[in-house]
Amino acid sequence: MKYYLGAVCLILGAWLVYQAIVHRRAVIDARTRAAAQQREQHIRRELEGMRLGLAPIFVIGVLVTGFVLAAIWFVVDKQGVFSILDIAGFLLVLMAYAFWMSVRIQYTPIGLESKHDAPE
Repeated sequence: MKYYLGAVCLILGAWLVYQAIVHRRAVIDARTRAAAQQREQHIRRELEGMRLGLAPIFVIGVLVTGFVLAAIWFVVDKQGVFSILDIAGFLLVLMAYAFWMSVRIQYTPIGLESKHDAPE
């Protein structure tokens, strides 16, 4: 049972990175289609500033929390319940989540046609 958490976290981290890349490609394709149709992506200026301003604070908060929890793991886990793979997997999934969230914030589909509404 010692390595299961780390393995699951590694798989979840890889899936989050894959989903972020797929989302980024879909939004870039939607922006390209909108530019070809002479349309623009419309986002309210106040929301745009808040979205871009709060993104780094969110990412830093997630990463600092993850590193603090990993440090606590090293201090508290005297019996070796968790392995290095478990802790590394936990940190990887947090970094992947921060990456996924930053991509979702930077490449928003607001004001574009949905990737499900794309013409075939």
